[in-house]
Amino acid sequence: MAYVLDPLDPMLDASPFALRLARLGFAVEPLPLDRSPSGLHGLIVIGSGAARHPDYAAYMERYRSHLYHFVDRANVLVQLAQAAADEPAPRFLPTTHSAQRDAREVREIRVVEAEHALLGNRPKGPLPWRGEHGLPGAFVQQAGFQVLLAEDADARRGLLLEGAYGQGRIVLSALPLDHPGDAAATQVSDAFFDGLRAHTRDVCARHTQPLSPTFSGAEQRFTEGSEIIAVLPDTQVYSVRYPGLFTAQTAWLAQNAEPLNIRVALHLGDIVNNNTPMEWQRARSAMGLLDGVIPYVMVPGNHDYGPSGDASTRDTLMNEYFEYEPLSQVPGFGGAFEPGRLDNTFHTLEAWGRRFIILALEWGPRDEVLAWADKVMEAHPDHLGILVTHAFLNNNDRRYDHTDLLHSQSYNPHNYSTRGGVNDGEQIWQRLIRRHRFVMTLNGHVLGDGTGYLVSETDMGTRCHQMLVNWQMIQQGGEANLRLLELLPDGQTVRVHGYSPLHDRFLFAPDQSFEFTINER
Repeated sequence: MAYVLDPLDPMLDASPFALRLARLGFAVEPLPLDRSPSGLHGLIVIGSGAARHPDYAAYMERYRSHLYHFVDRANVLVQLAQAAADEPAPRFLPTTHSAQRDAREVREIRVVEAEHALLGNRPKGPLPWRGEHGLPGAFVQQAGFQVLLAEDADARRGLLLEGAYGQGRIVLSALPLDHPGDAAATQVSDAFFDGLRAHTRDVCARHTQPLSPTFSGAEQRFTEGSEIIAVLPDTQVYSVRYPGLFTAQTAWLAQNAEPLNIRVALHLGDIVNNNTPMEWQRARSAMGLLDGVIPYVMVPGNHDYGPSGDASTRDTLMNEYFEYEPLSQVPGFGGAFEPGRLDNTFHTLEAWGRRFIILALEWGPRDEVLAWADKVMEAHPDHLGILVTHAFLNNNDRRYDHTDLLHSQSYNPHNYSTRGGVNDGEQIWQRLIRRHRFVMTLNGHVLGDGTGYLVSETDMGTRCHQMLVNWQMIQQGGEANLRLLELLPDGQTVRVHGYSPLHDRFLFAPDQSFEFTINER
């Protein structure tokens, strides 16, 4: 079905636009403005100039959130050209997406995303368009969308955008594709609508490939010659409510893998919230953008285990959605505590002229897991250790220690009913970290301000920098924030950055932006 709001013919009795959709095989009906779109399925198209329709403002005021929930259920929403004066930004966008219109004259149209189905599989480059109605403007300051057409090669003034939300897609056009004008413009318009039919079918059948959102480019704060270790903490809220933000994180990492020399991405656990198939599918789609681009390491958190993510058992769907065989073939994969399961793994990394070993351990690792990890470290005495686990350092800059009665132990693994036993941060330190050449630990999990930092010396003489990073409790479950560890060319300094690809901005608070040095006795 296609539900259409055509301001030139609201009843669609003589709408060339509706007739075109019908010829493509859509069953076409007017978009009902007197009720919620929640019960609709298929395609909604808001025609060019619809923002001037007398009932448009009232409809958007009442049902704008219903529209993106419609998208979330594997449907497609298309909005065609609107004047910036009538609607400066689409009113129905979820908080994971933004797109601001301007009214500056568009001088050229270029294909940015080559061979996309909605563009008739055209190569990159300029397109003819001299539509008799002109162009109302372009989209600027967009976030969460992949730019398909733009005025400029850098895609800073987008003309056709596609965004993923949940299981569906949102398409925004600054071009009046429903009223193209001359023959050249009609050719572009026809290619769009021809592709829209197949694209809508694929979205409804959940057969589409993940998008790669286009970013305007972060401020150049990274030093030439540096190497980057990327960190993704607690994505649980994204997986259950804001999947577009999870995709924004991994898409930005994939896009910047080569220019920023990103060597590895580390996920700190609580990948999902309730351990459900829908959430794991969203997580797999987002992390899949890194496949073949950046090696990534994941650990399960408490929300990744047990019924509804209650961590009462160590049952998780992670190994069903992240299959062991292909991921164990990624360069640097060293082995697993249990063959066929990714709950506990180790990885080697050559970076910064050094050999590192990354130990990725389950939520509250069991005694036998720590014994295995100890043997792994003993077998790699020439490697510097990095521990990745979900719960280790607290937000008071102290390791979790269930025997410490003077300091808060909120969310300590010992406070959960996880079967098989657990170890908290102090136990992991005593039984594993202090015995080897660990230089870094990374964990999420903890709320409050979600940050912590502690330096302790191991028995081997290395200074171990222990870091907590978690943003799940701020707006939208973290605003797509990433922690980026920049290994500077001097071979000693690690510069810590907080960066959000959603807002294209850095975090400058002292606990989000700082430096430390690595020694390697």
